Amino acid sequence: MNVLIAPLYVVTGVLVLAGMAKMLTPYATATALRTIGIPKPLLAARTLGLSEVVLCAVAVISGNAVAWLIVAVTYAAFTIFVLWALQSDTAIGSCGCFGQEDTPPTPGHAAFNAAAATIAALAVFDPVTLSSLDGTVIELLMLAILVATGVALSVVSLTILPRNAAIAAGTVVDQAQPFRMKSGPVT
Repeated sequence: MNVLIAPLYVVTGVLVLAGMAKMLTPYATATALRTIGIPKPLLAARTLGLSEVVLCAVAVISGNAVAWLIVAVTYAAFTIFVLWALQSDTAIGSCGCFGQEDTPPTPGHAAFNAAAATIAALAVFDPVTLSSLDGTVIELLMLAILVATGVALSVVSLTILPRNAAIAAGTVVDQAQPFRMKSGPVT
């Protein structure tokens, strides 16, 4: 088995969950997109979520090098956004990655995105597909457990831990409207 399989499936699993969250609850993402001047941020948030899910499905199923390159570029763009949010004077209570979750941008989030971009970029040169999975049933079950655990721990480290740290530090955005940083409706 390719050594990239587990890390690739973890980063694509995280991106799929984030994409699904953006489609179901796009408001935090729309607010984050509005801060950088994206027109029609609600539609853009849902479109971004759908494209993340479809992109990961294509990359995992086909193993196409271009698809893995687009996954890498997507994570690189997210890295740049999180780094911008960290140094910006704009109040961003959530990067919008996981929909309704209050996920403040953190250096750890930027590091995760950069690592995910690197892992996906490696797949461009050593493609991984579902059909490349070989091994016994036990080995595949262990891989599935490893990937599920990796996805769960990644999501917790990107959502719950930063939120709890923000609460402890007293820097939580107003809970009455946690994802509204500017006046006016999100469209």
